[in-house]
Amino acid sequence: MKIIVNARFLTQPISGVQRYAIECSRQIKMFWPDVVFVAPKDILHTDIAIELGAVVIGRNTGHLWEQADLPLYMAKTKRLPLLNLANTAPLLYSNNYITIHDLAFYHHPEWNSKSFATWYNILVPRLAYGSRHIFTVSQTMKQEIAGCYGVDKEKITVTYNGISKLMQDLVKDRQVGKEKIILSVGSFNKRKNHAVLLQAFLQSSIRQEYQLVVIGDKNKVFSDGGIDEETVRNNNIKICSGLSEGELIAMYQRAEVFVSLSSYEGFGIPVLEGLYCGCKAICSDIPVYRELYSHNAVFCDPGQLSAVVDALNNISTMQIADTAPLFEKYNYAAAAHAIMQVIR
Repeated sequence: MKIIVNARFLTQPISGVQRYAIECSRQIKMFWPDVVFVAPKDILHTDIAIELGAVVIGRNTGHLWEQADLPLYMAKTKRLPLLNLANTAPLLYSNNYITIHDLAFYHHPEWNSKSFATWYNILVPRLAYGSRHIFTVSQTMKQEIAGCYGVDKEKITVTYNGISKLMQDLVKDRQVGKEKIILSVGSFNKRKNHAVLLQAFLQSSIRQEYQLVVIGDKNKVFSDGGIDEETVRNNNIKICSGLSEGELIAMYQRAEVFVSLSSYEGFGIPVLEGLYCGCKAICSDIPVYRELYSHNAVFCDPGQLSAVVDALNNISTMQIADTAPLFEKYNYAAAAHAIMQVIR
């Protein structure tokens, strides 16, 4: 069966949602020769677009392209399945298959702009009700979608995230080259609790022995994190932004410990990447992290600064559990296979 993939993700900066879309698309392209990827004209990732054979359609960009140009194009395809891998899809099309990655906009609209939260709280529930099938990235999210939107669980399939092809190609030995680095990676959204990590590190007994490296937007660290640049310079803290994928992977390989104190996630790809690169892991005690990483991380409550400080102080006693079962279960080949089984 021929299918169309909504490839608007090619026009967006790469975060976890776009990573899932790209890696699943690569797998689908390999095993489903009749797939066609369609995208707006403002493609950012031209190399990936060429790899997927993406076709540019329509005159508009962004949500307008998705809600106007894309359904007009699909109307000419005799209602072929449309696979939407990045949270959104055209409302005016009745043969959608959609991946919903999380419901942060539903639970905590204050974490994003008012316009973003309003639009997503209008769009996503309607897509959930009207789609042919929903994919999501954890059992925790499956339960949330079913509970929040009243969707039958039989209509929802879990398709876990995995490790990117580039990381698999570059990381050959996961324990070589480790340094006393504590690494945290993620957008500087309030839910990530980077300010808590910075404050906990400053209060820890290991702050002279270890370096804390935070990958993200420097401006937001200093504006939202309550930390000034002089404090960072004088306390073994490094804030990085604008790293290439290769540079980021190299940092994962150097780090001894990976930390994610997020208050909410649908999956949490950086934790999986840290574990793949041989890092010890400290995670916030939230349901999805308990589901995915229960045997591979130390958990703490990011709402209790002392608990985070204790976790950092006990790094030397942390053990690395066997991670092989994680990567057998959480991978993009399995996700793509599950998607294809449903649509076929």
